[in-house]
Amino acid sequence: MHCRFSPVHLLRRGILIPILAVSFLFPGCREEQSPYGGTLVLPTLDEPDGLNPLFYLDTVSPNIGSLIFNTLVNIDEQLEYVPELAESWQVSEDGRTWDFFLREGVKFHDGEELDAEDVAFTYQSMLDPATESPLAPMYSILGGVEAIGSLQVRFHLKEAYSPFLNILILEIIPAHLFTGSTTPEAFARNPVGTGPFRFASWDEGRVVLSANPDYFEGRPYLDRVIVEQYPDQSRAWSALMRGEVDVVTDLDLEDYRVLENDPRFRIYDFLEVFYHTLLFNLRDPLFSNPELRRSVDLAVDRADLIGEALNGWAVETTGPFRPGTWPYNPDVPESSYDPAQASRILAGLGWRDTDGDLILERGGEELAFTILADRGDLLKEAAARRIKWQLFQVGIRVEVELLSPAELFEERLFPGDFQAVLLQFNAGVDPDKFTRLFWHSENIGSSNLGGYGNSEVDGLIEAGRTSLDFEERKRLYRRIHALIARDRPAVFLYARKIFFATSAKLDGINAAPELFYQSIKDWHIKESQKERR
Repeated sequence: MHCRFSPVHLLRRGILIPILAVSFLFPGCREEQSPYGGTLVLPTLDEPDGLNPLFYLDTVSPNIGSLIFNTLVNIDEQLEYVPELAESWQVSEDGRTWDFFLREGVKFHDGEELDAEDVAFTYQSMLDPATESPLAPMYSILGGVEAIGSLQVRFHLKEAYSPFLNILILEIIPAHLFTGSTTPEAFARNPVGTGPFRFASWDEGRVVLSANPDYFEGRPYLDRVIVEQYPDQSRAWSALMRGEVDVVTDLDLEDYRVLENDPRFRIYDFLEVFYHTLLFNLRDPLFSNPELRRSVDLAVDRADLIGEALNGWAVETTGPFRPGTWPYNPDVPESSYDPAQASRILAGLGWRDTDGDLILERGGEELAFTILADRGDLLKEAAARRIKWQLFQVGIRVEVELLSPAELFEERLFPGDFQAVLLQFNAGVDPDKFTRLFWHSENIGSSNLGGYGNSEVDGLIEAGRTSLDFEERKRLYRRIHALIARDRPAVFLYARKIFFATSAKLDGINAAPELFYQSIKDWHIKESQKERR
């Protein structure tokens, strides 16, 4: 039996604009018959900017870098923190001092052993203004980092911050290589890490990695990983069909139907990190009334919406977290579709169809509003049209206005010039960042686009930020979920399923929802199909 631990790498992405990222978590033990060898080819639409973790700005570089480097801690499939380079850690009672105890015997690809000085050097370099690392603002909570002996690193925080583990996503670089003439730019083209794969070469549009036989979790099954650039998704798709690449992500319905019964391929799905809503502008007089918002919520048939507009490729959600993760409150019931109750609420608010046109009126004005959505997002456009039809059934007239992303955000959402919008929100890995950005009243007028304010929710967000007790944090965020669901600042709709395809020659894949690159060390290729590329 061959056994090893396979943590999943952290996700680092922005907000509001969806960026595809997926991951896999694999069993830690396999029978020895699992084959070693073979080459995996992955497509990319963009060439990496550079493979120095202190300067990641694009999305391709960190994906490749996650195969070359390691971080102190990682997350598992339930988004809970697990060891990687650090075997264990402890935090002081005041939450401002964190000590990490490193694995012994971890080696960089050049044979030098990793120690606490490497970790301290990495963080100190990133924080040094002279480095000009674009990641430094993420670590403003840090007051300092020091090596305590060879295997202990101490972080000093400016104040207690319970999601601190969430920002320990910086991949560790070797201090000894920067004592000579090596520059950050040169390192970015010839990186050295501790990860499962070693950097081999980088030619235009093609990065090649080779297996690290000394990897501390065990040699990866694959001999090589090649990341090949293609000009667009359709070319990458064609390459998969020709057998030139082994994975294509984010399948659309047409591609899915081509592949679903083709024995040359396997299809997997995962739940994206975004939850989709019909967000209300609570400063609009129509939606300042919670009963009006409740009637809209009752009139939206999520099951119909998912089936008709999204091909069934989604899971209903009830609040501002992703289903199945620890902040998500499973006790909040799914919203019931009840158009009769919605009509009774509207009648109680004085809305009547007085002219027989099937649209309700009050005081000579129709019950009508406009939903904004991204032009070109076909699934969102289909959802908007379906919601329009559903709300018409209870006498609400809806217009759908499609805008480019720039127009949507800069001209309408940020100035508050909207009534309702179909919008996806990043749920993140730790709930602190995005819950605060989107739902704390201090951000009304900026990232809290709908103008939602609840003093109890604000207090719970602050408590969740400082509590060092995981079970307490879980209780706090699940209470936040329940309160926001009760207040209905939005109609919480669904989290989409994303489908991807792989060559059927690959074994050992078990989809999980963060990034796939970090767990490629556990993929293996069937013995009969280990052709070299």
